[in-house]
Amino acid sequence: MLPETIRIQGFTRENRYKMIDYAVSSISKCAGWVTNHTMYSNKVIVINFEIEIRGVRQLLQLLNQNGLSLFEESNKIIHHFPEDYVANNLKKEIIGSINITFINDEPSTRNHIPAIPG
Repeated sequence: MLPETIRIQGFTRENRYKMIDYAVSSISKCAGWVTNHTMYSNKVIVINFEIEIRGVRQLLQLLNQNGLSLFEESNKIIHHFPEDYVANNLKKEIIGSINITFINDEPSTRNHIPAIPG
């Protein structure tokens, strides 16, 4: 059974600007597109995206390179996308998010997130 969403979590010691660019370009290479992002501090970013089913396996493989290490739960997502199911649903889309924690010696800074009016 195909999950409704995928949530990918990882960490890195690499430069955050290069890693954010790498994550976004990896999504684009895999038949996906970024819908939103939130940078909670200089230590954590969440990138929301939509992607065609055919690109999920490749995205996980690309993300687990270049200094980004995915947690085991994120690596197991690939088991939810068997080859035969992907072949029958190539154009179907799924939503997802990537949570990247940056491990660095910089002091943590908080980004102001405005309250939702209402």
